[in-house]
Amino acid sequence: APRRGRVFTIRRSISLSGWGTSPQAARDVEAANAVEAKMGDKALAKGVGVFDFAWRRVPMRWRLPGRRTRRVTAALLLVVVLLNQVTPGAWHSRSARGSSGPGEICAEHEPGSRGDAATASLRARLIAVLEERSRDVDGASEASNPTAPTNNSPQRLDDTKFTVVLNTFQRRDLLKKAVAHYARCGDVAEIRVVWSEQVPAPTENDADARLYFPNPTAKRSDRPKIKYDPHPTTSIQNRFDVKGVTTTAVFNIDDDVRMPCASLAAGFRAWRRNRNVLVGYFPRLHVWRKEMCQHQYVWDTFSMWRHGEMSIVLTKAAFMKSEYLRLYTERLPDDARKYVDARKNCEDVAMQLLVTAVSREPPVWVKQPTWHFVYAKLINIGVAGISKGANHHDLRGKCVTDLSRILLNGQDADEDGNVGGEKFGDTPLIASRLKPWRDKKY
Repeated sequence: APRRGRVFTIRRSISLSGWGTSPQAARDVEAANAVEAKMGDKALAKGVGVFDFAWRRVPMRWRLPGRRTRRVTAALLLVVVLLNQVTPGAWHSRSARGSSGPGEICAEHEPGSRGDAATASLRARLIAVLEERSRDVDGASEASNPTAPTNNSPQRLDDTKFTVVLNTFQRRDLLKKAVAHYARCGDVAEIRVVWSEQVPAPTENDADARLYFPNPTAKRSDRPKIKYDPHPTTSIQNRFDVKGVTTTAVFNIDDDVRMPCASLAAGFRAWRRNRNVLVGYFPRLHVWRKEMCQHQYVWDTFSMWRHGEMSIVLTKAAFMKSEYLRLYTERLPDDARKYVDARKNCEDVAMQLLVTAVSREPPVWVKQPTWHFVYAKLINIGVAGISKGANHHDLRGKCVTDLSRILLNGQDADEDGNVGGEKFGDTPLIASRLKPWRDKKY
């Protein structure tokens, strides 16, 4: 009991010197208040500034905050920064919805049953392409080895591991860190770096080769094969132009995203149980807005939670069938490719449209650890990228609308990638409940 009393006394003495105002400061404030009470507004005429006049009306316990108040203030500022990174789209989309005039309402073009037939036709064409590709591979395999089993091509690929397709462009520091990180993950069979810079790609003979081809580590002695795939253009669609993949699954990733190896393994398990869809860590949603005559792209955490649905996962961190890469590069309509190149954006939307059209199933969301979500938000503050550009998310809503029209209605794009014709709102995308995948076995 005496010990508790001493601790309490010490804390009170500390509060007088550190947590609250000092006795001298309190006397000065009381003296100033006495002058103000005596002279009133005339104090302003006697040389007292407006700031001082207003400051004296602030309660005295707030004027000199102590350590506890500073901690609370710092925590509140951190929350504000995180909210600014997570939820700005909620306010922006609210203002955007109110900006359309009454003449732009196109309720007659809302998505409906007429899009079902167009989606079914698109799905039949895409599936025919995949089956034709599978027969070609099977025929070539049987010709070279008549005793080989006649399984479908994906089953003959390595199904126990996956290939990391790493997209990068003029961010060497991020590239080195990303390659070193994914080379340590156990399920990675190969790392393919999409090299769109118009300079020679790194080689293992370079003086700084160890930075781009890291040595095996204690966590993994058998380093995965690392290959840099140069491209003659800087098209953002090069990320899907990867040939010679030896695994059934590929993991598309941007150089500024580093998923923990444990989360990567969980995502791979989720994909093995949902092979026909995209499985990713960043869910998004499309919502038809008749007052805007187009789909709205919902992306921020608050709005996603409010809607409670998802229809897109970003390919900046997503698993997919390796055969979908060839489907994109060979069968995406030229007008759609021209549209994406003109905007340097929305290649992931186009891929999601194709995959959903083939599978007729929504994507799967794998939740990343909370600590990693917060950490990624903080370290990416100030990092340059296309998603940081002005009107980026408004553009993506228009991408969903226009690319859907190109795929379903056969509408053409002009030289600048603009889509004309009627404003149909149908899309192959399918919305589902915003619920993370849970692996019951593990």
